[in-house]
Order: sequence, then structure tokens, then C-alpha cells
Amino acid sequence: MREKYPGWYPKRPDSVAKLWDTAIFVPDANVLLHCLRHKTVVRDELLRLFEAIGDALWIPYQVGLEFQRNRLDVEFGALDAYDALIKDQEANIDKARERLRQLRAHPTIDVQKELAALDMFISDFAARMKAARDAHPSAEIDGVLEKLTKLLDNRVGDKWAPEKLVALKKEGDDRYSKKVPPGYKDQKKDAGEYDKFGDLIIWKDMIAKAKAEKRPVIFISDDAKEDWWWIHRGRKIGPRPELIEEFRAEAGQDFHIYEFSQFLRFAAERFPDIKSNVAKVEESILADEEARRRQDNAAIAQERDAELRGLEDERDQIVTALSGTPGGNAKISLAADRATLRVRLDELDREIRSISEETGRIRPMDVQEDEAKR
Repeated sequence: MREKYPGWYPKRPDSVAKLWDTAIFVPDANVLLHCLRHKTVVRDELLRLFEAIGDALWIPYQVGLEFQRNRLDVEFGALDAYDALIKDQEANIDKARERLRQLRAHPTIDVQKELAALDMFISDFAARMKAARDAHPSAEIDGVLEKLTKLLDNRVGDKWAPEKLVALKKEGDDRYSKKVPPGYKDQKKDAGEYDKFGDLIIWKDMIAKAKAEKRPVIFISDDAKEDWWWIHRGRKIGPRPELIEEFRAEAGQDFHIYEFSQFLRFAAERFPDIKSNVAKVEESILADEEARRRQDNAAIAQERDAELRGLEDERDQIVTALSGTPGGNAKISLAADRATLRVRLDELDREIRSISEETGRIRPMDVQEDEAKR
């Protein structure tokens, strides 16, 4: 039965060990960017790890392209962080100052003393950020980039021809509409015509490489989306079963995927040279992953808030039109009859409640809306 459903059985330790002996190791772009993002000890150990992998290291052209597109954002983002953090803290301190100045007579708070403490805090913080900026290791990071560039010489796949990309777009649209992994979670990307197919291009290249060299592939990824991972009740079991089955069918080889922090632990057992510092590296990687999750969650919350405001605006306009309140939206009142507007109002209520429950903010229905629906 295991042979009939290979993707649905998590790999045994002995099977994984055999993969490591023969596999091609493929890091994604975010894994490569870690070499530029972290402190010296982390950067050095990551390079040592890639060197230890040796000839088994390989990346599709698309991975290298995404690395090149994003590396300056990483480098300049680190440089911009010093001034950005000072600006953010100054804004927070200004709010605290204003609150203190508005405070009327208080039995225990010494307003002038606390204002002086805030001034001292922001002065010390700005000084620390300036010292950190002066010590920024730009030359070291340039050196790491050069080492990584040399390390990947002759280990990068070929760029796709335009006609091949056209065919992929058609296949990709069909796959994404059916939620066939990987890549369908990127279908809303609009930065470029083929950007949303980046993961699918990487996938196709890994299959082709495995087939040509008759070797399995281990993919090392920071991507936590469900179009790569088999996730059950919030727990990652392994690669999506469909991926393993497609890889076997197309390449005749096995496929495995690691989160980078997980890969580091296994690599430390295989390559003793990096074992002494692997805990520091993993700690830094996990902290970066947590920060990225916070950024992603904030972006999603902002997007949902904007969507919610749009729906609420439309609901308010329909309520006004149904109630006959003067100054209502003429377009809405003339565009549809009352029955159609009530149907749309019910739809909006469900959408608003669904988003509100999802984001943990139940917003009570407007009393005026209740009146309009009677």
C-alpha cells in the first residue's frame, strides 16, 4: 500500500538518510538571502554549510533571479532600519510627551521628571542606533555576496526561453484554477506577467534536473504556504503528497522538503564542522521567521481592514437608499429595485460578519439597517 500512496506516508529516518547520500540540494531564494541578512557568525556558518554540500548544491535559474531581485532590498533595508527605528521611537515618545503634558494634577506622577526621562531614553536610543550604523559591515556583506557568487558558479540552471514561458502560463493558469500545487497561493501576484508562476518554474526545473541526473531532490525552503506543505490541523507533516507523486511520475525520483531551521539540525549531524555553531544559526533563523510572520500578519490584517471598510461603505449606502434618507446615493437608489438591494444587503451582512469573526472583531449591525430591512 505504501508504494501505491507514497506521498501519504511520512519518510522514515533510514529513507531520509539514503536521500542525503545521493540527493541534489536546492535552496530557495530566501535561504540564500539569509547569507546577507544575519550576523557574522550566522553568515559564516551558512557559507560553510553550502560549501560542505559541495557538488550536490544546485539552484534553478528562477531561484537565482529572485535572489538578485531581492538582495538589494535586504541590504538597503538593513541600512535604512537605523533611521527608521529612530523615527518610530521619536513618534512614540512624542505621543507619550503629549499625554504627560495633558495630565492634570496627579498625586504621584512628576510630569517634569518623566518628560526628562523620555528625553534621555530617545537620546540614548538614537546614539546606540548611530553607533550601530557606523559599525554596519557593508564590506563584509559584499565579501559574502562574492563568495556566494563563486560558490554557485556552474551550479545554476538555464533561463527559460520565451516560448516555454508562454506554454507554462497556460498550464499554470489551469493548475492554479484547480489548486494543483505548487504555486497556486501566489496566483494574486501582479508584479510581472510570470511572477506568479515562479514556484511552478522552480518545480518544473527540479523535476527536469532530477530526471536528467537520475537523482532525488531535497528542497530547502522558507516558504510555509500550503501549496508546498502537507499541513494537518496546523502541523506540517511533510511535502504535499501530490508533489511527491508528481515528482515520481515525471522524474522517477524521490522528493523531500525541509524548512531551513529543520534542515540545519539534520545538516549538523552530517557535517560536524558546522555543529558547534548550529544553535546560534538556528536561533537567528527562527527569530527572522517569527519577524516575517508578524510582517505577513500585519499586511493581511491591513488588507482585510481595507476590504471590510469597502463592504461597510457599500452597506451604509444601501441602507440609506432603502430608508429613503435625504442625501442618499442616487446611483444606488436608481440602479436596482428594493428587493435586489435587500438581497445584496444580506450578502454584505454575511461577508462583513465572516471577515469580522475571522479577525476577531464582531461589529454590531447598525440599528438603521435593521429598520431598513423590515
